[in-house]
Amino acid sequence: MSLYLAIFDGDEDVVGWVFGHYSDFGCFRDTISAKLSATDYPILMTHSDCDGDWPASQLPALRRELESIAAAFRRLPPKEPKDAFEHTAANRQGARSLYDCFHNVDGENLFEALIALCDEGIQRKQPIVFQ
Repeated sequence: MSLYLAIFDGDEDVVGWVFGHYSDFGCFRDTISAKLSATDYPILMTHSDCDGDWPASQLPALRRELESIAAAFRRLPPKEPKDAFEHTAANRQGARSLYDCFHNVDGENLFEALIALCDEGIQRKQPIVFQ
């Protein structure tokens, strides 16, 4: 089962992409917990991986969390995700840091894609919806 993240304007899907499997989202957060202090990132780390949303009011703080994690991951050596993100294995070839090891189904760097979703949600004053 795939996790789709999107921003809607009414019934219109204005931007969205497939994160990967729900287990990929779990692996992403497990990696953050293993390398950093999960309590420093409550918006990202405590959200359920099933239906729901990150409310527009939380997006500026979520963006800051993602930027902080991204900065830390840029300083860590690359590591192949175990039993996850198989769909993006080719994107990890030549990875220089842990930051380079996470991509959505479209091959976009996961941090860049999530931060862009936050920016879009902030601009439109709309939540990021999990589907």
